[in-house]
Amino acid sequence: MKNNKIYIFLSMVTIVAVAGISLGGLGSAQTVTTLTCTPGTPSVIPNQAEILTASGGNGVYVWSGANLNITNSAGTQFAVSYPNVGTYTVNVSSAGQTASCTVNVVPSTTSGSLICSPATQNIMLGQTATYAVTGGNGTYTWTAPDLVISNPTGSGFSANYASTGLKTLTVTSGGLSTVCATNVLSSGNVPSFPNTGEGNE
Repeated sequence: MKNNKIYIFLSMVTIVAVAGISLGGLGSAQTVTTLTCTPGTPSVIPNQAEILTASGGNGVYVWSGANLNITNSAGTQFAVSYPNVGTYTVNVSSAGQTASCTVNVVPSTTSGSLICSPATQNIMLGQTATYAVTGGNGTYTWTAPDLVISNPTGSGFSANYASTGLKTLTVTSGGLSTVCATNVLSSGNVPSFPNTGEGNE
């Protein structure tokens, strides 16, 4: 009888242990939700950055489009720009799902516009992003949420970043402002797109 009680006790311990492992496995499973892609603005002018935001999926995103194939993580946000008027499609994939963002590039109606060149660029972590600006009144001020800028003037600017993801610089001049965007990628080949923006879709 004593042996039976020991056997029953050990069996219960085994059941509890197995159940605990199973529940732990369920608790650590990734949550996958519906993937969406949202542009930051309804439209942009040529050579102006459009910032796209992904949500849902499993939190790991791959961005793709015409002449664009980012195979490493670019984060929840990605910036594109195009030199020509037209409608362009950028896709984002995550956990077997794909969502699309439409980028509408419309003619500029403002004379003397402030232009950042390039409006967007892709670099690998450790590389330097370099920008130049034209337009405005010739006097420029650069600001960024994640950089300490000791001398924020001049028509050119270079920056190095310590982490991957979308980085933005804002330059102002003569009451105008524009955003320069950098997609800092983790590794691999850096695609030339979206700086070229060749072809309408």
